[in-house]
Amino acid sequence: MSNDFKLSATLRGHEEDLTSSTKVRAIVFPTRKTLFSASRDSTVRTWTLTAPKPPVYDDTITLKGSHWFNGLAYTPPSKTFPDGAVAAGGRETFVFVKHVGSPPDADPHRMLIGHAGNITCLAFSEDGTKIISGGWDSQVFVWDVEDGSVTAELTGHGAPVWGVLVYDEKRVLTACADKMIRLFDLNGKSLRTIKGHTDVVRCFCKIPTGHWSGAAFASAGNDEIIRLWTLDGTPMGELHGHEAYIYSLAILPNGDIVSSSEDRTVRIWRDGQCIQTITHPAISLWTVAACPETGDIVSGASDNIIRIFSRDPERQADAETVRKFDETNRMYAIPAETASQGQPFQKENLPGPEALQTQVGERDGQQLFIKENDGSVTAHLWSISTSQWNLIGTVVSGEGSGGSKKEYEGKEYDYVFDIDIEDGKPPLKLPYNSTESSWDAAKRFLERNELPMTYYEQVANWIADNTKGTRIGQTAQQAPQQASDPWGSNNRYRPGDAANNASSGERKLPQRSYITILEGNAQNAINKIEESARRLQGAGGADPAVMLSDDDFAALQALVEQLNKSPKDPHPTHPQITSLLKASSRWPRKERVAAIAITARLAVSPSFVSITSSGEKTIVGTLSEAGVLETRQETANNAVHALRLLVNLFASDSGRLIADGEFDATLRLARPYASEPESPAQYKALASLYLNYAVLLASSAPSGESSSREARAKVLLIDIATLLECESPHASDGDALYRVLCALGTLLTLGNNFRAEMKSGISGTLHFVGTRPGAQQQNVKEVMQEIRDELR
Repeated sequence: MSNDFKLSATLRGHEEDLTSSTKVRAIVFPTRKTLFSASRDSTVRTWTLTAPKPPVYDDTITLKGSHWFNGLAYTPPSKTFPDGAVAAGGRETFVFVKHVGSPPDADPHRMLIGHAGNITCLAFSEDGTKIISGGWDSQVFVWDVEDGSVTAELTGHGAPVWGVLVYDEKRVLTACADKMIRLFDLNGKSLRTIKGHTDVVRCFCKIPTGHWSGAAFASAGNDEIIRLWTLDGTPMGELHGHEAYIYSLAILPNGDIVSSSEDRTVRIWRDGQCIQTITHPAISLWTVAACPETGDIVSGASDNIIRIFSRDPERQADAETVRKFDETNRMYAIPAETASQGQPFQKENLPGPEALQTQVGERDGQQLFIKENDGSVTAHLWSISTSQWNLIGTVVSGEGSGGSKKEYEGKEYDYVFDIDIEDGKPPLKLPYNSTESSWDAAKRFLERNELPMTYYEQVANWIADNTKGTRIGQTAQQAPQQASDPWGSNNRYRPGDAANNASSGERKLPQRSYITILEGNAQNAINKIEESARRLQGAGGADPAVMLSDDDFAALQALVEQLNKSPKDPHPTHPQITSLLKASSRWPRKERVAAIAITARLAVSPSFVSITSSGEKTIVGTLSEAGVLETRQETANNAVHALRLLVNLFASDSGRLIADGEFDATLRLARPYASEPESPAQYKALASLYLNYAVLLASSAPSGESSSREARAKVLLIDIATLLECESPHASDGDALYRVLCALGTLLTLGNNFRAEMKSGISGTLHFVGTRPGAQQQNVKEVMQEIRDELR
């Protein structure tokens, strides 16, 4: 029997939800013949083994809800449940309990009502008579299944509860966003609070007696570390290796620990070491489970797909299926900001392909970035079992946007600010990348220069204000005046100059102004378009109809001066726009980034709107046909710039008419990124788009007679709530969070009836938002308070 897991089966059946981005959120794998899955497509499915070699499974819908499911639990056959039962919960705030094998349209055995927010986690007691549920409302209930009543409440949680583990017939553990693990008895008595995690705790697995770790259970979460504990809270070890949030843990019959993460991997751990890393072609691996009968493992991912892996060659897929899975992994594009955890990515310092033969990894799953001979960057993971580096994808960076980088201490940054601390002394340097949180950058700067943390909020807010396209809250008639800039001049910040400026005292809702995103160096972007054009011509076989002529290049070069001279309306010409649209929509996708970036800059101009929307279709239709907003592209930056283009349409009256008329189509294109943004830049662009639409709806009714403003506002509010509730680590930027909240709050000013109808759903969303890293930013706290005031 092979020591390594290999792909056994690929299960497809969960459908796309309203966000067009289904996630398989929870899985249980109780027997070799059956597993259950819960998804954002609002279903729980039963998968039944129909053929053993290779394994084939058929699915049936066990439970159909009105909203997505997050939590799933199973109890084996008993007197009450002859074939077993499943429990599921999620956005509807109900716990559904259903007999296994009952028809999809049959009523649930029980529907338990009591939670005030999204249910995140569920577990049956060992005898199957009770269910423990936790959720965003910070509540954990113990339910009697037959009575349908709450027999105990596990109290004391200071934030949403993400995980529960029934340890034995008497005790249960909870994982909380307040960084605490709590141990209770099933009667509700608090037995212990365990501290040690430095961020949100999400998941557990029970460790068997006699385990190599000596631990009773393992926990993991946002701090990217698996921690091992005894029941009295004694730490027994840490497992390091994951490079993003850890979402799920499981235990194999032989004691190996299995984990799944936002870093695209499932990892297997033994004797304190990672012994295998299984990379997936998906952004997030939300759930992992182990079959106690076979020792096979199953993962559920953000790409809708369930994958089973086995160590037994008898249950492994055929060689061609395994090859296709590996090839899909190799073709996966990895955004640079994800690959390098938001740190500066220095291509010129990377080793060449020869390093794959000369360097030896220190641990399974270790990353190595290689600068290929063609200039591209590839990512590789070390495999201990094969003693080689395995290609997992191509790293795509945002440099195609034409951003002008600045060097500091040998590294490149988007910004390097001067900070005046004391008169007569040279300013300190504050390097900052747009992919990181302004709060993290501020903290790092203060700690490095041994400055008091009393400046923390001021510096963070100043960074945010000086790195966004438009200051939110300005009306079109309120352009910032340099003379009244409280931060001084020349992009310098002097701590203490505006100590009381963080809170202006002015109401933020409703927002009245539209914002734009005008980022990137035009000359760099035009140069990259020319480089791509010549590369395509040199490769041969390219369609002459998509090639650019010398006249096209000359027209594009003229754009540089137009954009630099008049960024708010560069007055693009028909030839310039035609050339850019050709490159944006018909070139190979990896070559389109710079062209889409410049096109986004031009969208602020009325002439751009007139030229691109005067025929049978608008620019929104052109983007749709070009596929630049499709998810899981070779580069995530195409979608970033396409979203910025949609944002910038709101800069002109004619652009707002297009945005108004294409409301449904625009939101349909943007919606997949609301549930799982692929980068901080995507999150910020989407936040800006939603804010602009909220301002539009608050300022005027839509043009179509068949659609009311309130109807559109409800659709937009659902998308806004989805973005606020997404769990991606890319959604941590305080400035972007502020924009989304301003969009939500602006919609609430549409009227009392609208507010009353939306109140219950929004309250749960706000509770969750309060746990985000950016929620402590002053302007975020202020706008959240205004929203709560609107809801009263």
